[in-house]
Amino acid sequence: MTAGTAVGVDLRRSPLAALRGLDFRSPGRDFWADEAAIHDRLVASWAGLDEAAWALPGAAPSDAGGPDWSLKEHAGHVVDWQEIATTYIQRVLDGGRWPSDEDYEGGDFDRFNERRRGTWAALSAADLRVRMDAARRELLKLARCLPAESIRGDDAWGWVYMVLHGHVLDHLGVVGPWADRLRARQAQGEPFLADPRPAGDGSPDALARFWAAEAETFELFDELVRPVPGLRWEEPGPTPDWTLKDHVAHMASWFDECTAVIEEHRATGTWRPGPAEGIAAWNARAIAANRDLSAADALARFDAGRARLTVATRAMAPADLASPEGGAWAYECLHGHVRSHLAMVGPWCAVIGWPGPDDQDGEPAR
Repeated sequence: MTAGTAVGVDLRRSPLAALRGLDFRSPGRDFWADEAAIHDRLVASWAGLDEAAWALPGAAPSDAGGPDWSLKEHAGHVVDWQEIATTYIQRVLDGGRWPSDEDYEGGDFDRFNERRRGTWAALSAADLRVRMDAARRELLKLARCLPAESIRGDDAWGWVYMVLHGHVLDHLGVVGPWADRLRARQAQGEPFLADPRPAGDGSPDALARFWAAEAETFELFDELVRPVPGLRWEEPGPTPDWTLKDHVAHMASWFDECTAVIEEHRATGTWRPGPAEGIAAWNARAIAANRDLSAADALARFDAGRARLTVATRAMAPADLASPEGGAWAYECLHGHVRSHLAMVGPWCAVIGWPGPDDQDGEPAR
């Protein structure tokens, strides 16, 4: 029995409560397909959230009395135990014993986990995702060396299943709802920053933060959007009435608009207000004009528009970039707008490669 056909429970798509009712220890289940499906679900839960969202505290209170945990700390905690598990599984494969609770702060896991939070908070979200991929690959490689009957045995189950399946399910109950709330806020343009001015006071440090945020945003675009096959770009799904191609072409249109506004300001010294026809009407007209573009053309226009806007923005005086008008145009069009759309399309991009509910392999299809 595979992850997609378990008595009507699709591990990737069914309500989390349905998964909690399954007997994953049953010999009839495919242990590895189950793990792949649950991991896919975890990764999709945060797809599209940017660095600032990952770092925001509030996902859950600390069980050890510390500050509230962030999404980054939850994800890092999962990685931490994957790396710990590679150590104890290797020890078992070398003839050693399975660990006991006493090996970890005398069984006080809350204190053990709290003490290790700082490592993960210090990593960027992108680096953490890379480390998670590496830790999971290494853990699966070692765990597959264990016989199935050994994994399902009393000594091993709580240490192998829990770190691969059960632990992720536990954290999905916290991470999923928190990520949904963050995504809604990011889609509405909330920056999750203490200083609402995109380039702060125009100082070198503030401008460096501005460009670091820009780089992180487009790295996330590259991670999520570029791998989606072009044939899928015109499918319905990311948002009502808009395809992935529509989203990308729409962002490209605003790159061009903002570049024109910045260049006009350089020539006249005045900032143009927003479209006289209104944002909604401007967007509708731009989408209609872009509908005949191919996916490749939309992406090429996105890249070219970003390049032109980057040149125009880097040529702005720091005071202009930090001003309410110039800062709004540059930040919103260059990366604030992009991060909003990544929040909208991220989950769709993450699940587009999932196997269907009736597929038998249990592995992502992208």
